[in-house]
Amino acid sequence: MTDRITASLAEFAAIPGVPSQVTLRQLIKDNPDFPAKPGTNGVAYEIDVAPAIAWLKARDEKRIAAEREHADLVRQFGLELLGEGAASDVEQAGLSAAERKALLEEEFYAIKVAEKRGDLIRKADIESAIADVLVTDARRRATFMARLGKRVDLTREQIAAGDALMDADRKAFATALEILTEQDDVDAATGAAAAV
Repeated sequence: MTDRITASLAEFAAIPGVPSQVTLRQLIKDNPDFPAKPGTNGVAYEIDVAPAIAWLKARDEKRIAAEREHADLVRQFGLELLGEGAASDVEQAGLSAAERKALLEEEFYAIKVAEKRGDLIRKADIESAIADVLVTDARRRATFMARLGKRVDLTREQIAAGDALMDADRKAFATALEILTEQDDVDAATGAAAAV
């Protein structure tokens, strides 16, 4: 079993990978759990080498974990704003984690600026506007033949035939919308499978 090894501040700072003397002084001052006796006038610092190196490694691991967590939060926010495809494209481009993080932060700020300028429109607002237009159109189409019958002399058979034709058009339109929705679902599923 080895004895406890201590070092002065200068000796400890000379170890590869250890911060400078100035940084060490600040660490010792700010962190009472750092394994060292602070120096005073005329008395040198006494640093317990093995525990001090372990403390520095643990601090670095915490910092790296915090950076990863931050990068994950930024990436998740980017995914929510831009969709799954945006992040998978970036990952496939062979960028490092730091480059992906920087890219996502740039995109995030660009989106914020575009929102402030009014250049972006929210998907929910578009969907609501389209739904309002479709409902209004459906109501007007449902009464079209009756309104036409008041302006033009039409028989009941002609009005019924016109209503049947309008109903067939509505059904064809609904089928086309369903096909578009199914295609969007297939595209989303394909994109999610490709991301995995």
